[in-house]
Amino acid sequence: MLNRKRIAMPVIGIFCITLLFSACGAKKDKPRTLPQTIPIYKTEEEYKAQCAETAPLFESHPDDYIVHQWTEEQTGISRPYGICVVDDYAYVCDFDNSCIVKLDMEGNPVASYGEQGTEEGNFSNPTAITCHDGLFYVLDQGNHRVQIFDMEMSYQREESYKPITFDLNDYFHDMAVDKDGTIYLSVWTNSNLCAVYYISDERLMAVNPSISGCLAEYQGEIYAMNTFVHYLIQSPSSKFMSMGANFFLKCTPAGLEQLAELPYEYTPSDFCIVDDMIYAISLHGYERQIDRITMDGQLDSAVHVFETSPERDWSKVTVEPATFPFYLDVVDDDHIYAVDSLWKTIYYFEKR
Repeated sequence: MLNRKRIAMPVIGIFCITLLFSACGAKKDKPRTLPQTIPIYKTEEEYKAQCAETAPLFESHPDDYIVHQWTEEQTGISRPYGICVVDDYAYVCDFDNSCIVKLDMEGNPVASYGEQGTEEGNFSNPTAITCHDGLFYVLDQGNHRVQIFDMEMSYQREESYKPITFDLNDYFHDMAVDKDGTIYLSVWTNSNLCAVYYISDERLMAVNPSISGCLAEYQGEIYAMNTFVHYLIQSPSSKFMSMGANFFLKCTPAGLEQLAELPYEYTPSDFCIVDDMIYAISLHGYERQIDRITMDGQLDSAVHVFETSPERDWSKVTVEPATFPFYLDVVDDDHIYAVDSLWKTIYYFEKR
């Protein structure tokens, strides 16, 4: 699943905006709603008036899981993105090497599929992979198509789409397929092009209202979460993006239906739904954690709170934002997988 997932705006800019608005006054008496259009404010002070105090998330987690870490040295994956686990194998998109790598449950590579190219079975910077009705769907975003394979990764067919020109380092990163076989794509972008799209007759159709976020399929239906709040100062040429009000949404070609409000500034990077429970990776305050959330948007429990490592090489953010991408796949509560693409690490959480 992607599962999921680039932010046109520099990381430092997003971080500064987040700090600027983190001290805003509380407004907890009125539920928030997803805006139908990107709001325009006259001043930054006017935007600050819309902010709320950030509700605390989990500061620790129970020691319920054995945490396995699979690094680039072990997997051979240069930049891992989307992950899909089927029959005790993990299938991972390698963005840099334009291939799909099959790993065993110890994180060792056992097969690789495709290479850089436009031919059937080859890829250009794939970002997402999911399994639907006994077939693998791979978001071959660099070639503007979704390739479909059988369970042996033999090519079956593809769904192409006319590309959209995003800003540098912006592209479709997440994908989900509904019960009718309609393919949905999502993008993180700081432009007016941010939206969930679906493919129809090789065209990309935007779902309203526009969000920048991540997708998940559950029981044949498509769900979404918005990751950042987009807003404009004074004019449409001044685009900003910040942590803010996040929502759990149902997605159809007719539009997005708001189902629940998430904790303010939850900032989900990816999520899955299993047994009527949401599993989500939060970038809340850039403190990454995996949580369980009820279907009505309430925090249930923490799965894991990632430690902040001062030894990390922050020079890498010149080519990729520090907080993205994170991907998630949940087989069940006993087997959870997360991908930290920037640090080239795959986590396997195995219930004790």
